[in-house]
Amino acid sequence: MNGMRGAVPFEAEGRARFLRLTTNAQVRYQERAGETLVDAIVAMQGEASQGDMLRLRRLIWAGMGHEGLSEDAAGDLIDEIGLAEASRLLGDAIRAAFPEAARAEAEDAGGNAPAPAKPRAKPAAA
Repeated sequence: MNGMRGAVPFEAEGRARFLRLTTNAQVRYQERAGETLVDAIVAMQGEASQGDMLRLRRLIWAGMGHEGLSEDAAGDLIDEIGLAEASRLLGDAIRAAFPEAARAEAEDAGGNAPAPAKPRAKPAAA
């Protein structure tokens, strides 16, 4: 697993595991859910989405497709590691899958990442 791009490691059920939102994971999610991974991410960011366990479980399931888990087994895994940890892992996996978007979001939100130097404004062409 080391060096696998986008893999987010964690431990559950006494063994090392990882969550990874690969192209195949995104297709797996879309085939099952009828919406894209990006649509799911956007939908889960609103306040009304608090407790959207179906999406959370299905995203964890899709990101762990390499293990061949059922959706119920993905739910059991969430129960073991806790909802907060599952949400954190999913967030990390999303940022790892879309690093350019994560950087832009950090810059826009004034996040923990240091903002790069902003280019100086160019004078208007006459």
